[in-house]
Amino acid sequence: MAAETDDSVLEVEEYLNSFKNFEKDGVPKGAGTGSDEGFDLGRMSRLLSTIGDPISKYQVVHVAGTKGKGSTVAFISDILRAAGFRVGSYTSPHIRSLRERIVSGETGQPISTEAFNQLYRDLHKRVNEAVISESGALTHFEILTALAFAQFAREKVDIAVIETGLGGARDATNVIPATSLLASVIVGVGREHLEALGGSLESIAHAKAGIIKEGRPVILGRQSENVAERILREVAASKNATVVPRPDEVIVCELKNIIADYRNPHQFCDIVIKSKDPTVSGAKSSEVWGMRDVKLGALGVHQMDNAASAIQTALCLRNGGLNISDTSIRLGLERTTIPGRFQFATPAEAMALRSKGATVILDGAHTEGSAAALADTLTRTFPESCLALVVAMASDKEHLPFTRTLLEGARPKIVVTTSVDIAGGAKRAMSASAMADIFEQAAEDLGIETAYGLQDVAEIKAEGEETLFVDEAEDLEAAVARAVYMVHLVRNGTKGVICITGSLHAVSESLKLMSSK
Repeated sequence: MAAETDDSVLEVEEYLNSFKNFEKDGVPKGAGTGSDEGFDLGRMSRLLSTIGDPISKYQVVHVAGTKGKGSTVAFISDILRAAGFRVGSYTSPHIRSLRERIVSGETGQPISTEAFNQLYRDLHKRVNEAVISESGALTHFEILTALAFAQFAREKVDIAVIETGLGGARDATNVIPATSLLASVIVGVGREHLEALGGSLESIAHAKAGIIKEGRPVILGRQSENVAERILREVAASKNATVVPRPDEVIVCELKNIIADYRNPHQFCDIVIKSKDPTVSGAKSSEVWGMRDVKLGALGVHQMDNAASAIQTALCLRNGGLNISDTSIRLGLERTTIPGRFQFATPAEAMALRSKGATVILDGAHTEGSAAALADTLTRTFPESCLALVVAMASDKEHLPFTRTLLEGARPKIVVTTSVDIAGGAKRAMSASAMADIFEQAAEDLGIETAYGLQDVAEIKAEGEETLFVDEAEDLEAAVARAVYMVHLVRNGTKGVICITGSLHAVSESLKLMSSK
């Protein structure tokens, strides 16, 4: 995903980049649906067969959803490692290096340069045979996914926790046989990749439900859309798949406090599962499982929801016979770190971005739901601050709902838009000027007055008006510099906070700038 190439695995990346990359170029209409327009899973199955059918050599937890699936994969993986299992995890996109997508080992480290290069060399001939057999139709993501599955077999993992790339029904990861599937997990479903997934919330839910397998349990994360949950439960019922939580169960998450220390940011919370007898009218809920004072390094109410999904997955697997203690659950949750999600920059990193004196937060939010989560976390963590957003997005996102939600929830004083490459290219990059126009439209919809550019700042500060300052810059470094300058002008003694958001590509570019100084 990063704009730079990881020189340590250059040979692998050059090979993969010779294939169609939909992350870079955009996904075709209907490609993630179960229709005739959908991706061909047959070629993925044939590719895996050519390289020895690695997916049959370990068990799998398969994770889909619109918001929170990467974090949920991280929580589940760390819980399983804490329980003593050999675990592999496969996620996308990456932040700095392609190697981040393929994780295994006792401590959950990305595949090493040596192992990645060796994997490529060993499988190159057979993959090329498959490419020829498929008349060149195999894609970047399909081949990378096959390499990840093969690496997990080499590592002799007990369990692989695998995140879908797009949707579920026709995603390249959805070739897991029911005999290998421990459980499917579907976190919150929302409106993203609308065209690729059929154009409606209903079609998106059906695409996500495509990972549900006959007779295998499915864990549903918190669903904000009733229609999505209804569809997921209906599909599960049609496949005799047990749904967790049951309709009579409710997950209660209570956030106690957030410690906003860049050296060890964390929050304490209680996570409780309650149930009530559905046959008794007016029956009170009783606690069936609970864990209190959990110290999460991943901040935000939404991360409690993701942790709850991981807990329910662990309990489901325990009920299925795996040895996963409550102690392992706590250890796993508390060990989990999630780069690019409300990540604090160190003072040295902030200095590299010329942000001395300001707190810098990196967050890859890019959907309406993730904007709401980011806004909530920002206001809880920095209740009295002068907030500036630096925003760069892909062109195929739902921009207006994202910006409107972020403005309404976080109430920033400053927004500076910019543009970054998406998956190493500019084709899907949203221009800074178009992004600024959308923020101004969102502000108008919300009744927020705006002023454009640096020239207006001193004038309106002198008038003391509550105004949103919107500006744009040609690159991320200039955008951050502009935001820092504007914060110093208008903060009136409050804490300055710079949040870089809009995509993980913006996070990637920020980290690149920080490390190059």
